[in-house]
Amino acid sequence: MPPLSGWTVWITGFVGKVSALDQVMHLFVNDFFIPITIFLIMLALWLGQGDPVRREHLQRGIMSAAVAIGISSLIVKIMNIHIFWPHPYAIPDKLFDSARYAMQTIHYPSGDPTFPSNAATISFAAAIGVYLTNRKAGIVIYFLAFLWSFAHFYAGMHFFVDIIAGAAIGILTAIFISKVFMPRIEPIPTLVMKLWRYLYLA
Repeated sequence: MPPLSGWTVWITGFVGKVSALDQVMHLFVNDFFIPITIFLIMLALWLGQGDPVRREHLQRGIMSAAVAIGISSLIVKIMNIHIFWPHPYAIPDKLFDSARYAMQTIHYPSGDPTFPSNAATISFAAAIGVYLTNRKAGIVIYFLAFLWSFAHFYAGMHFFVDIIAGAAIGILTAIFISKVFMPRIEPIPTLVMKLWRYLYLA
C-alpha cells in the first residue's frame, strides 16, 4: 500500500458533508476546465504581447513549457510500466470506502495508473515553465495546478504521494528543459521560432 494512505482516507471523508464544496471539486477535477484554462493563459501569452522583443521572450518560454509538458508526460508513461498500484477507490478494503464514495460522487474511474499523478505532472510543468518567463501568469497557473491536483486527491483518484511525485516530475522537468536543454540545442529553438513567424503562428 502506498505511503501516507491515511491522508487519502481522511480527506475523502469530507465528501458528502458540504454539498457546495463537492460541486466546486466536481468542476475542478474534470479533465477540461482547468487544463483548457491553462492552455488559454498560455495562448494569451503567446499572442498577446505587442512588443517584438518581449513577445519572442514569452513565446520561447511557452515553447519550453510545452516541451516540458510533453517530456514529463513521457516520463510518467515510462514509470507506469514499472510502478503500479491501484487507485484509492479501487482498493478492495473497507478502509477505502470513503475513497470509493468520493470517486462516485465527484468524478469517475480513471483509465490511467495512479502513480504518479499525470494531472499534477503536466499542470506543474506548465506552471514552472510559464513562471520562468512571466511570474504573474506562472503564479496563476501554479494556483490552478494546485486546485486540479487537490481536486483529484479530494475525489479519491490519487494518493498524496501520487500528487507530490507528479508535481516534482513536472517542476524538475520544466526547470531542466528551460535552463539546460533549450540553451544546449541552439540554434534549433531559434530556427523553430523563425519558422512559426514565417507561417504567421508567432
